[in-house]
Amino acid sequence: MNLNTLDLNLLKAFDALYRERHVGRAGASIGLAQPSMSNALNRLRAQFDDQLFLRGPDGMTPTAKAEAMAPQVQDALASIVRLLAPVEFDPRTIEADVSIAAADLIIINIAPHLMTYLHEAAPNVRVSFVPLDKRMMEQDLDDGSVTLAIGTFGRLPARFLRKTVLQDHFICITRQGLFNEGERLTLENYIKGQHALMTLSGDFTGAVDQALKRLGYCRRVVMTSTQMTLLPDIIARSDLIATIPAALAPFAQRAGCCIFQPPLELTNWDIDLIQTQRSAAEPLGSFLSGIVQSILEKHLKAFPPIIR
Repeated sequence: MNLNTLDLNLLKAFDALYRERHVGRAGASIGLAQPSMSNALNRLRAQFDDQLFLRGPDGMTPTAKAEAMAPQVQDALASIVRLLAPVEFDPRTIEADVSIAAADLIIINIAPHLMTYLHEAAPNVRVSFVPLDKRMMEQDLDDGSVTLAIGTFGRLPARFLRKTVLQDHFICITRQGLFNEGERLTLENYIKGQHALMTLSGDFTGAVDQALKRLGYCRRVVMTSTQMTLLPDIIARSDLIATIPAALAPFAQRAGCCIFQPPLELTNWDIDLIQTQRSAAEPLGSFLSGIVQSILEKHLKAFPPIIR
């Protein structure tokens, strides 16, 4: 028998007939009128080359072949029901390792909240926080070595799901006393100063330099750092100026830095959570992205900095 020629609905009809031993009652149990049920029986007989059910004084009596088929049909239908039934996802019982790629600013803000939540809700889920390497991000997500990536991204292929969770903007920080008390950070003294650049790529130009270039200016970047959360402590003990995300403001305030409004117009940017469509469709991937998104939106909104 060729499976491609078998209407699987006939197996439901067979099972109903075997249980009810009556064409009308069998049809009613699966939502078929008696003529449709009779038609299904005729198709079953042709499909299996056997009468299957014979009319008698006690109703429809199964043949020997029908008796042999019945347990197998019931098992097949049960397997299909299990296949189609929604999977009960209980995070408390799942054992899994997941990986989140992000800059240290993101990690230091979400890790305490995420691990506290998982300790209660999913105690057997282990998390690896890894640096965000945008050059390898797509491959890492595709092969599953990274479950979620958090950051600012350009165009992405359709196989990735992007959720924008935050928007951030720039502030400027300096040490106390670099400028006179009450002095604003002007474009003139901004350009004259020496700058530290926060960058994940390690080069000496960034979005601020592009904005300055459009205005016909440039600045002198003398230091770069890929470790965002270390930068405020460095600035607090040097004569450098740093232009940083406003989400770093609490670190700058704790380090004792002065915070200024940038003296030129700079664009805001989105912080996105990225995962593959495949991961988003899986219970664990959906669970993790939902929790991380909630934590980001609650705990990593740019703090209102004290700006001069």
